[in-house]
Amino acid sequence: MESIFLLLGTNVGNLKKNLERALNKLQRHNIRIIKKSRIYKTKPWGNNNQPDFLNMAIEVDCDYSPVELLAVLKSIESNMGRIKRRRWAPRVIDVDILFYGDRVIKSENLTIPHKEFLNRPFAIKLLAEIAPDFVPPFSTKRVKDFLDEIRNEGIEIYRD
Repeated sequence: MESIFLLLGTNVGNLKKNLERALNKLQRHNIRIIKKSRIYKTKPWGNNNQPDFLNMAIEVDCDYSPVELLAVLKSIESNMGRIKRRRWAPRVIDVDILFYGDRVIKSENLTIPHKEFLNRPFAIKLLAEIAPDFVPPFSTKRVKDFLDEIRNEGIEIYRD
């Protein structure tokens, strides 16, 4: 089984409910959730002029190829009301593929590993919570080893 890791984020509407709906929709598409991080409140990245996010990382298993999985994720985002406006705009839901095992894919529509993973401290922190010993295909270091290199500012556990 390949380790598939997704990152979910939302900063529009009922944030906790958005994450719950996205998880339910993933399961309805036969994407099995193996592990979930806690939910974290994070500062926006890329465009600071917007509300804070709720984010979580999950490990999943599915029978989809990476391209098929991307299509399912985009369908879920669209079904939940995400409208693509501009890069780093506020969103009802965003579901990114961080890693799909040790695969490296670079195409017009899909880049795996996620090209911004190392630039997003919150992504490293959340993935380290559920897969501390995962070694990304571009590295010899485990995810938890990257924790020492990040700043934890603006990343806190979400409490209802």
